[in-house]
Amino acid sequence: MRSFFIFLGKGGVGKSTSSASLAYTLADRGERVFWFSVDPAHNLSDITEVALDKVKNVFKRLDALEVDVSAYMQRYLKETIRRMKSLYKQLSVVGLESMVDALRFSPGMEEVAILYAVGEILDAYADKYDYLVMDTPPTGLSMRILALPKINMEWIHVLRMWRLRILQKRQMIASVKGRDYFPQDVALDEGEDKVLGEISRHMDFMNRMWDTFADASCRKILVVNQDELSVKEGLRIKETLKELGMSLAAVLVNKFGLIPGRQIDVKGAFEGVPVYEVPFLEGREKLTVEDLFHIGKGWVEGVLSR
Repeated sequence: MRSFFIFLGKGGVGKSTSSASLAYTLADRGERVFWFSVDPAHNLSDITEVALDKVKNVFKRLDALEVDVSAYMQRYLKETIRRMKSLYKQLSVVGLESMVDALRFSPGMEEVAILYAVGEILDAYADKYDYLVMDTPPTGLSMRILALPKINMEWIHVLRMWRLRILQKRQMIASVKGRDYFPQDVALDEGEDKVLGEISRHMDFMNRMWDTFADASCRKILVVNQDELSVKEGLRIKETLKELGMSLAAVLVNKFGLIPGRQIDVKGAFEGVPVYEVPFLEGREKLTVEDLFHIGKGWVEGVLSR
């Protein structure tokens, strides 16, 4: 994989169309492209007129997928419960399976499930394609997904520290009362502790996702319209990325010219970031592949050359 493109922006600004424009243009040049959406309200199937519940070829060397976030969350929760019960035998009597539906609506679960889904996609497809292009949910959810690895790494570091202290206390007790004081399935050393192994597994994953999002090959493309709300939200995205140590690769002013006479200085607002004006195509009920090429004509080359 040469580059991983992530399209960001307020809901309804045209992220899906913009990501399609890039994906189709790259595929038309002979590149191997994997285009996928983690937005629970998918648009890729509408653009391609192909059901994308599994990976399908939609154009030349372009394959696409819409991640079923709800189904993935169910699978993620069931796997998490299975792993928890393998670590703590006493949980087998709690009936955690009956809590799956409640857990699905717990704060943060959607973000975690989507992050792990992205991780699985990267593992499965990064080495098979030249470019990965991701369509995302609206701003709030997307920003939480990008920030989640860093936040989790801080929490996991603390959990690991406390787990090591527990093991140290056990070792101290065992040195006085003997190893037989503890049941055989109670770990005393780091190497045999399954809980510490699970903590390390999550830490490795979060580290890997953070490295992916923060790497220069992961390019964040912001899509806005010629209206104050989307531009202000775009500026908040820019500031949030800056706080995370990331930056925008480009800003697309989508549907440019839709509102005649609308003068918003987007280039001035996003000083230091390349800004491209994407013209509004009038009289289109359905965009064709040629339309997608036309939409990308003014900005794809500039983004790829950076």
